[in-house]
Amino acid sequence: MPHYDWIWGDPPPLLKRHSEVKHALLRNYLIDYFLTLVSMPQQDKIQLTIVDGFCGGGLYQNESGQEVPGSPLVILEAIREAEVLVNVRQERRKPIKIDVELICIDDCSYALDYLGHVLDERGYGGGVAKGLIKLVKGKFADHCGAAIQRAHSRSPRSGRALFVLDQYGYSAVPMSCLRDIFAKLKHAEVILTFYIDSLISYLNEKNLADFELSTGMCSSVCAADLDEIKQSPRWRVQLQSSLYQSLTSQCSAQFYTPFFIRPERGHGDFWLLHLSQHWKARDVMATTHWQHHNHFAHYGKAGFHMFSTGYIGKIDDENRLQMGFDFSEVAATVCKETMMAQIPAMLFEGADGMTFEQFFLGLINTTPATRNMVEATLLELHQSGEIIVMDDAGDASKARVKLKADNVLRLPSQRTFNFSI
Repeated sequence: MPHYDWIWGDPPPLLKRHSEVKHALLRNYLIDYFLTLVSMPQQDKIQLTIVDGFCGGGLYQNESGQEVPGSPLVILEAIREAEVLVNVRQERRKPIKIDVELICIDDCSYALDYLGHVLDERGYGGGVAKGLIKLVKGKFADHCGAAIQRAHSRSPRSGRALFVLDQYGYSAVPMSCLRDIFAKLKHAEVILTFYIDSLISYLNEKNLADFELSTGMCSSVCAADLDEIKQSPRWRVQLQSSLYQSLTSQCSAQFYTPFFIRPERGHGDFWLLHLSQHWKARDVMATTHWQHHNHFAHYGKAGFHMFSTGYIGKIDDENRLQMGFDFSEVAATVCKETMMAQIPAMLFEGADGMTFEQFFLGLINTTPATRNMVEATLLELHQSGEIIVMDDAGDASKARVKLKADNVLRLPSQRTFNFSI
């Protein structure tokens, strides 16, 4: 668990490079998120609540000695930037207003004091005075219910809220909090960091029991079997896979993205989990990861079903470096080639075919590919005759650049096989 000294008048604490990248991803995701919400020119206002559950003091210095914003400032700056972009891009007659109430929670009183000074110094003191920015002392788990209620009261119909939960470690966000968020807020999203390497590296019977007690997560790993599991040459993979499946199955989110933050100098990898109830939110996050491919990775195979073995650490059980999937241009090519080979076999499993929407939503949580990437691959297979896309009249579609949600995908009645000598 990191320790930060927030003393007003002293230089801000050091922020590691991987955490700085994490904040850059948050900024870019928020801007894309806001732009997605205001796609209709007639809108003049969007209203939501953002909860920063582990907000810290709001200011750091990076490894180059420069001051860099913490998550509260990142969020507020992203709102300002998005408003400008929306109004410029859509040439609006009436400016858009992004009405956000930001709730900053931290268990450290001097971190909140420091944040108050930072906000005032950066021109956000009026927001604090008006209650648009709330500073709340305490543990996130203790204030989660009140934050959910506040978000619901501000947006009772849409239930639009974003929870940024950059926890210190892996046990400060109970499953009950996540389930309540998704049960009570229709359009809630959660960005959750989870220090998976730390949990796995020190996992024993007592630590597993403590973890399950503090999070309420029921792991499929039996504590009594841990010693036996660790005799396996791939024990880390087995444990990581089990924990990932337990978390995603118990948090009540319909869509999720298990991307990994990849530190440059050995602090262990973090899960960066984006949890939501709508595929479009998941797709925006996946797109953001492709934009930050230098710092994010999957440790799994390309294409679909790449998470079937769960999370795999950068260093395998024989201390060999795992290359991983790095979201580069080469990775995009490999991802497409893999999907080209996988898709015909998947359609054979449903011989009567399935709609594009059924196909995509059934696989979205198992791939790093965005919807556009999957769509482009399906169209290429259709144009080469490997699959057939049917229109709503039951005829072969002439689609070349776009698929409709109800287009039916199936194999041709007779497939052509090429045999080389």
